[in-house]
Amino acid sequence: MNGLDAYMPSYEFSTRHELEVDAPTDVAERALREVTFGEVPIVRALLFARGEGAHRSDEPVVATMVPRATVVEDTPGEGIVLSVTGQFWRLRGRGPEPPAEAIVDFRSRPGRLTTETRVHVPDPISRRKFVCYWRVVRPFSGLIRMSVLKAAKRRAESAT
Repeated sequence: MNGLDAYMPSYEFSTRHELEVDAPTDVAERALREVTFGEVPIVRALLFARGEGAHRSDEPVVATMVPRATVVEDTPGEGIVLSVTGQFWRLRGRGPEPPAEAIVDFRSRPGRLTTETRVHVPDPISRRKFVCYWRVVRPFSGLIRMSVLKAAKRRAESAT
């Protein structure tokens, strides 16, 4: 059973990325937490373009890349799960539709680093709006997550 099932067993949208890593699980997980915006300038640029302001180059990415997120699980040596709610399809402000909920997981497993995002959108109107948003954002979200995993892999493998 996937650990995310405890937080979001049903969802309409998801994306998962995985990368092999030649490092012990705890070393890889620590590397994942320590990746900074300076190591992944494309992530810094994409988040800035999304209107999230400038991130310092020495800031850790995983801890700050999901604004307004709540940590729902934090297991050193294994990973972190973040939860965030909002009307992601809106640039500013709030509309009358109920918000969506997202769960974002970054994890180290034996021989690999993974990240998974699940999104539950509770009503049909919000879901239609989210579909349009997801079509545009999903490729960039994937690029962000793979960039972070690759930077963590470099860190972990150079540490061993």
